[in-house]
Amino acid sequence: MASSASTLVIGSSSGIGFSIAQRLRTRGDSIIELPSTLDLTNAEAVGESLRSLVGSGSVDRVVLAAIDPSAFRSAPIVSLTESEWDQAAEYPMRSAFVALQQAHGVLADGGRVILILPTVAATGVAGLVPLCTAVETIRVMAKAVARRWGARSITVNTIEVELAAFMLGDSDAGDTEVTMVPVLGQPALPPASAVDDVIGLIDMLASPAAGAITGALLVADRGTVMQP
Repeated sequence: MASSASTLVIGSSSGIGFSIAQRLRTRGDSIIELPSTLDLTNAEAVGESLRSLVGSGSVDRVVLAAIDPSAFRSAPIVSLTESEWDQAAEYPMRSAFVALQQAHGVLADGGRVILILPTVAATGVAGLVPLCTAVETIRVMAKAVARRWGARSITVNTIEVELAAFMLGDSDAGDTEVTMVPVLGQPALPPASAVDDVIGLIDMLASPAAGAITGALLVADRGTVMQP
């Protein structure tokens, strides 16, 4: 059974979610992970899995970093079929909706929800219209949830990283085809591990000192895309 200090990591089967779960586990945190084969759009299955993992307890933190890999395929919007659009744009949105909906039932009062997303929607990428749409929708969803869940002193915040960092985490590219994203400038800060940067922000947002921060967007890309 999970303790009240556990962190639920959703999207831990690959990319930055996998690296976050590994890093937290290595340092001794108690981690809960949903099965990698679970369809995150299936509310009944997700709810049943969470109840099985958490039991009568609760979790203090939820880290959501789940976007289906099909959303990373670059293609002109005019070439997309309806089913391709549904898989690349609407499936990630439904997944985030169901994950947040079901996680609410196992989240302790005063808990922390942290969504990890790529920065692609900040500038727009012509070949990634479905992904940009999904990311921006999920970000706005998080803000609406933050306003609603504040009554339970639950905070909901978003951290965005560069697309390559989101897709790979600490891993080498290997056979993974990483879509190149045009940026407006070079990073202002020297290179470093995006996972380290995100872990630091997760810890900051999970601390009592960050209890007044909710509905916020933090960008951990070393100053590449400077959001207003």
